[in-house]
Amino acid sequence: GGPLTVGYFGRLDATKGVDVLVEALRRAPEANVRLRIYGVRQAGSEAYARQLEVAGTRDRRIIMEPPVDSRSVTQAMRGCDLVAIPSQLLETGPLVVYEAFAAGVPVIGSRLGGIAELVTDGIDGLLVEADDPDAWSAAISSLAAGRGTVARLRSGIRPPRTMQTVAGEMAAIYRAVLAGNAR
Repeated sequence: GGPLTVGYFGRLDATKGVDVLVEALRRAPEANVRLRIYGVRQAGSEAYARQLEVAGTRDRRIIMEPPVDSRSVTQAMRGCDLVAIPSQLLETGPLVVYEAFAAGVPVIGSRLGGIAELVTDGIDGLLVEADDPDAWSAAISSLAAGRGTVARLRSGIRPPRTMQTVAGEMAAIYRAVLAGNAR
């Protein structure tokens, strides 16, 4: 079909690594890819956001989208083949991974911290070295050329635990700790 659609959802900040994605695409001009950047702009990162906008004018495959509100994230993610999380720093609890999996969309993410703990490389997503645009370019180009891999990754996604389940698990842990201290 059409191009492989990769979505980025998050802050437009250098620590989030969107520029690595942009550079990866620049290094693969023949790749049939569309990068949709749903970026949240914050004070202090205006120059970075402008840099990304300029890159989007140079490469028609890059589309700067308005940020989506929390109620619309899952639907926007479902319009993507992959969700990219190119963070350059450790993410301890990357909610975007949970949101992508809840939407049934595989993740291509940095091999760092919580991203690497939540994404099972080759099963429900791919892990890439964070600061290596060549590795990102190779991974994205490969996925664009062999769409069967995306379908296989999608089938490997397991729904994330709900907040109710997590709360119940935490309550059980506290009960066990309190029961052990009561003896």
